[in-house]
Amino acid sequence: MASIKIVTYNVHGLNSPSKRSQVLGLLKKHKADICLLQETHFQKHKIPSLKHMYYTQWFHSGADTKASKGVSVGFSRHINFTLLDICTDHEGRFIFIKGRIGPAVFTFGNIYAPNTEQIPWIRAVLKKLSSFTEGTLILGGDFNVTLNPIIDSSTGRSSIRVKSLARLIRTLQSMQLTDVWRTLYPSVRDYTFYSIPHNSYSRLDYLFLPSTHVQYCQSASILSQVLSDHSIVEMIYELPQTPPPYRCWRLNDLLLKSPRNVDRINARLTEFFGRNDNNEVSVQTLWEAHKTYVRGEFISLSLLMYAKLGHKRCLTYNLKFLA
Repeated sequence: MASIKIVTYNVHGLNSPSKRSQVLGLLKKHKADICLLQETHFQKHKIPSLKHMYYTQWFHSGADTKASKGVSVGFSRHINFTLLDICTDHEGRFIFIKGRIGPAVFTFGNIYAPNTEQIPWIRAVLKKLSSFTEGTLILGGDFNVTLNPIIDSSTGRSSIRVKSLARLIRTLQSMQLTDVWRTLYPSVRDYTFYSIPHNSYSRLDYLFLPSTHVQYCQSASILSQVLSDHSIVEMIYELPQTPPPYRCWRLNDLLLKSPRNVDRINARLTEFFGRNDNNEVSVQTLWEAHKTYVRGEFISLSLLMYAKLGHKRCLTYNLKFLA
């Protein structure tokens, strides 16, 4: 299975060319394949280029007026991503992208929640995301909320009511979304943001996977704060291997044109039923077993034919061989 690294990062502004260069260099250093960036400060009609030799495909959601929000999703040159659909908002607070990576369909959600009335806003956005989603959903972003203040905040408390947090958690559960880092580290205290005015640490940045896909997550990490007041959250995700198409075995009817082959199969079937038709095995079991047995005999004859004539010569000489 191929592995990809997905990161979420509140960059705290990318309008400066030097800051863009530093952030892209940092992402490349960590070998991030898919980047979910928040607070880019891009305006809708003034989005600067994020083209980079390593990150060749970007999608943005910018604010109509005030350049204080903005979210972006980027793909490295190693990811063969084909866009199917995109959904953004006029405030530049979320972006949903639907597309293919190889044969699999993915939906990437990237959100930057406001710092007031977070719960109703997030729940409304998740409702939109639910109707947009196709294939495997991967959600990340800065939620501006601690889902479990007791363990996700250094103060052990939150300004948001417990009932409101419970409603948000139920919404995530109804979408079968799981906080990847917390699932891997259920009792570890680590934080993604430091508030200078409140002198407190909190975990506000998340990556979510469907609960049925957590098994494909190899690792998840919270990195040190660099270039921003938020930490990068990353995970390594194994792309589920696509099973090969089912192929039904078919009899090469040319084998039946040889009297010698027909006599051999008749002899084998007579021997099979003589040994197994003893009134101790049900008729249904005997019938299914005989099909498997005779299939093996025909495969053996096919291999014998290919070994004697060679694969390339079979089409030319098989009638002569079977005569």
